[in-house]
Amino acid sequence: MFEILAEGGYSTADELADRLGVSNKTVRNTIKELEKELEGSGACIRVKYGSGYALELAQGQDLKQLREQLFPAEEGAYCPETPEERIYYLAEYLFQTEDFVKMDRLSEILYVSKRILSDDLKKVERIFSRHHLSIVRKPNYGIRVEGEEFDKRLCIAELAVKRSGMSGSREEAEIVAACVDEVFRKNSYEVNGVVLDSLIMHICIAVERIRQGHYVEIQNEEEVSQSRDEMYEAARPVAEEIVKKLEEAFQISFPESEIGYIAIHLSGKTDAAAAVEEGNLVISEEVNSAVTEMLQSVKDAFQVDFMEDLELRMSLCRHLVPLSIRLEYNINMRNPLLDDIKEKFCLAYAMALQASTVLNRHSGKIMTDDETGYIALAFALALQRKKTGPPKKNILLVCASGRGSAQLLKYKCMEEFGPYVGNLEVCDVNHVPKVDFSQIDYVFTTVPLPCSVPVPVREVQYFMGDKEVVDIRRLFRKSENVVDKYYDPELFIPCLKAEDKWEVIRKLCSLVIEKRGLSPDFYASVEKREKLAKTAFGNMVAMPHPYTSGWGTPFACVAVLDHPILWAEGEDSLEGEEVQVVFLVSLDGLVGRELQKFYDVTSQLMLSQKHIQRLIRHRSYEQLISSLRNVEEQ
Repeated sequence: MFEILAEGGYSTADELADRLGVSNKTVRNTIKELEKELEGSGACIRVKYGSGYALELAQGQDLKQLREQLFPAEEGAYCPETPEERIYYLAEYLFQTEDFVKMDRLSEILYVSKRILSDDLKKVERIFSRHHLSIVRKPNYGIRVEGEEFDKRLCIAELAVKRSGMSGSREEAEIVAACVDEVFRKNSYEVNGVVLDSLIMHICIAVERIRQGHYVEIQNEEEVSQSRDEMYEAARPVAEEIVKKLEEAFQISFPESEIGYIAIHLSGKTDAAAAVEEGNLVISEEVNSAVTEMLQSVKDAFQVDFMEDLELRMSLCRHLVPLSIRLEYNINMRNPLLDDIKEKFCLAYAMALQASTVLNRHSGKIMTDDETGYIALAFALALQRKKTGPPKKNILLVCASGRGSAQLLKYKCMEEFGPYVGNLEVCDVNHVPKVDFSQIDYVFTTVPLPCSVPVPVREVQYFMGDKEVVDIRRLFRKSENVVDKYYDPELFIPCLKAEDKWEVIRKLCSLVIEKRGLSPDFYASVEKREKLAKTAFGNMVAMPHPYTSGWGTPFACVAVLDHPILWAEGEDSLEGEEVQVVFLVSLDGLVGRELQKFYDVTSQLMLSQKHIQRLIRHRSYEQLISSLRNVEEQ
């Protein structure tokens, strides 16, 4: 509380409760305790109606000296300061403690009540469950974490990424890096920087766990060798050399199972093309068939055909070889570009999510966001190769008479609006009634028309000025508007009461089935897609959609939930993210630039904490449209 108030300015009780992860009552009680601590120090807590609480120092008082006076640091002591830090610290503590530990002891260590500790443990259990670990409770003894050593190390690695200091000291990491680098250079074995950092971290964790007497057991090492022969066989000798270096450096012994452990990490983190001698990598029919199924799934859902894109096909085939090992052993390869990929290549990420449903079905595992991000990069490049620019509009130029002046106007239009114009035809005013308008999008005319026409008409000057050119360009850009086309007030629910994601999906599907006259099978298609891959995008948002196309006019159905719910992954109710805004979308008929723009605008809104929080606060269709237009016009 002191550290937050020391940042300056006023903070309301709600803001303090959110940051500390406690109730308003706990905030008020903690304020009273802090006021007692400040007595005689010269500083005090100011309370201002409507603004909240603020720390006020005496004139000339030094904040650093006050902090040291109130909270003298204990040598080697550490206490997590935020709810997130507390959860990671609690998970680490359970890994470091072999015996049962009582809840009273944990409350004392973390300075929190048993109620808050119980809530924290539920979140820790969600993390553990992703790695097939569990918290075992024994009356009068306490709790401890149980599971396979391999799974424990993977979980420790996940936590290490989120909180530093869990994978050994910096000095030890440098020793491990030197050992790995020497072996890699000797064997011309190459991995990229991100993968190398991950490998070093896993080896550091292995060294620490071996010291503590914890060893992995590889039950199906021979199966790996047979099914991933080239990758694993190339990695095994390299792993043996790394282990020899590590044994010399740390004076510890690595059993055979630990060599297999490092070999699995190597084969799961190496580019398939680099793992074996160039030209010798054979893509199995199993992998090629899986890629074909992935591309077909994307084609069915998005009406975008990548079947003949050989570069994308080979990129996915090469990626799937090491990925299959990572999926088999639940090894996650961190993706440092993930946030940028979600924001800048949202359509490619959505396609990767769809493609990953095939892998999820074959492997029985749920692909992580990090892995999906790597696949999205391949689709982003493929989309770039398909890019054709904005949709072209067919224009009819109507003039009074004189072919010379009409051709001059035609030239001017092509010069100024070329990127937006497909066919540009010219006719005089007398021939307008005879024109077939089925292939015409706009009429530009220099004179009043003698009859009505079924397309928009704009009067223009023979010699268009700068302002008129700008207005017409705006007209073309406005025609690409996705907000009014696909966001319908009939498909907006401001306050949806639901306790889990299936109830949300059922209610949203019922609404669109009723309003759009869809087949009841629509729900089954959305349900099928939801069971195969996650649809929670983070930032309290989820975007479910049907597994296949064929549902008529595109739409986006949006609901703001009464309260956040856990958007659970697969059938495991412990895994998932909190969600309060749901976009149920069906995009039949959207292709090319229009599909791209829908995803660009919608994804920017979904990833904007500012816009999503406004929507949750105001809960109105007008706020949704205002935010979408704000994003679209940026």
